[in-house]
Amino acid sequence: MLNKINSEMLDLLRQCLATNRPDLLWVVDSEEIVSIDEQLGNELREAVADELIRIGLKNNDEPNDLGKKLEELIDQIGRLFFLI
Repeated sequence: MLNKINSEMLDLLRQCLATNRPDLLWVVDSEEIVSIDEQLGNELREAVADELIRIGLKNNDEPNDLGKKLEELIDQIGRLFFLI
């Protein structure tokens, strides 16, 4: 199901997982198709949200450029399991 996310966003997800949830790197590194259910999807989104909080916000808590990409990635991951 991750084939519905473009390569730039997959790279961003890989970075978020490497920092926050290295135990989930198998999801982006798997050569097989991984089905994203609600539980796994929420774990992925949480890892991205942690990165958003860590480096994706300006001092006024508005998203910076990276934060906007992270927000979009959270939305894209959510669409993967809401469509099942």
